[in-house]
Amino acid sequence: MKSLKDYSLNLPEKDYHAYPAWSYSMIARYAKEGFGAVAKLHESTEQNDAMRFGSLFDCMLTRPNDVTKEFEIGIKIPPAEKAVFDYLAQNCSAACYLEITDNELERAIAATNYQPRWKFQTQRDHLDEYAAYYNTCKSGKTIVTEDDWRDSVDMLNAVKNHEYLSKHFCRKSTDDVEYVYQAQFKVDYLTGNYGLIELKIMPDMLEVNHADKTIIPWDVKTSGAPGYDWWEENFVKMRYDIQAALYTDVLYYTIKKIPEYKDYKILPFIFMDISRTDKYPVAYEYDPCSDSQCDGLCFESNGRQVKLKNYRVLLDEILEYESTMTKVPSYITTVGPNDLIALLNNRKYGR
Repeated sequence: MKSLKDYSLNLPEKDYHAYPAWSYSMIARYAKEGFGAVAKLHESTEQNDAMRFGSLFDCMLTRPNDVTKEFEIGIKIPPAEKAVFDYLAQNCSAACYLEITDNELERAIAATNYQPRWKFQTQRDHLDEYAAYYNTCKSGKTIVTEDDWRDSVDMLNAVKNHEYLSKHFCRKSTDDVEYVYQAQFKVDYLTGNYGLIELKIMPDMLEVNHADKTIIPWDVKTSGAPGYDWWEENFVKMRYDIQAALYTDVLYYTIKKIPEYKDYKILPFIFMDISRTDKYPVAYEYDPCSDSQCDGLCFESNGRQVKLKNYRVLLDEILEYESTMTKVPSYITTVGPNDLIALLNNRKYGR
């Protein structure tokens, strides 16, 4: 029997992210930021420190053999020199630092205003000391700090020693249970008014139980605050319900086209959150297919029933805005005054 990994796109991660299909991150960005995000949804986002750390831990946990191929540890460089090399990495084709011409270096120095009172040779001599940073950038590796590495190792050990999570992560596949990491799937999705579009997902892990014919989708989150202290609020803020619903649907439509998997049942989505603060993992289960959640995240807050739009409704809104190129969101009228109190009453949960 083939593994679900055999049906994955199996693209390099950068190519997967560049693949022009709709993803959780795009739809959730609109859900979080509203109409103003529509024009920016197709732009690539620059990886920040938190994202780099999350990628490192994900790799350690789900693809340990790739860690040294994808990450370089402990290259220290001051901010001014880093700015020069970051500019060069984006604007210079030289595969290594020694191949950079004086003209290319002078342009980078001017663009970043690096030590403007120094003579060029002094500038170059000083930058030579940090050549390893440029070479690593060009190699495609991500540079992480020694603190990042130590925290990731400690967090990995915490998962391995966790009473519940150790039964699901860092285990070898057997004939009965297979652990599929970082598989990539895409499906065609028929919208109400805009024809076929593509949806894509890359779950951190699929726990495939061949004996029971079940699949558990898992996603790993890293955070700054303890997972027990903030998860509920952040689940709503980051719209992780969209991720769970989208991933479940795409996975469902994927396996329905595979004869040996079409009878498998997809179980509720599980998130594992682990913090750099206490380095203790916490697991949370969410079923986007339950009666109360199938049309969107629904819960009670301060005595008020809250229901958020599901990804299908949000996606239709985005496609409508993109097709009409309207200047204002749909809840704003341009033919008369807007009811301010009505807008205020619906602002918090209006998306």
